[in-house]
Amino acid sequence: MDKKKRISDYGFVENIDYVVFHNSVENPFGGRPAKEYYISLDMAKELSMVERNEKGKQARQYFIECERRILQPQLPNNPTTLGLPNFLDPAESAIAWAEQYKKVQLLDIQVQRLETEIDSLKNLFQVGISPVQFCKQA
Repeated sequence: MDKKKRISDYGFVENIDYVVFHNSVENPFGGRPAKEYYISLDMAKELSMVERNEKGKQARQYFIECERRILQPQLPNNPTTLGLPNFLDPAESAIAWAEQYKKVQLLDIQVQRLETEIDSLKNLFQVGISPVQFCKQA
């Protein structure tokens, strides 16, 4: 396919996507002087992805794999992105379990302390007790 046709078909812009250099050296085969096209990396990627041959297929598969790798950690079913430990790693699982066990133990102690405090307050505030009687209890 002709370079100019590809450039117009895909909407590439000179001096952004590619640069044309006019070769001032005399063409050894006669005719017009040759033009050299230097293309940007983005243009090269796009052209490689639209090729209908084995190399084009390889380029498409490469870019699809790159995108998959970039997006993989962002998938919602990935436990590490949800702030959860990686339970496939035994060490990380053990650490997570130990941290949770410690939190549960601390909460149990706090609950027992609060239950004791509530019982004490229930004993202090009996139904029908006057403020004077309350003050005499303490």
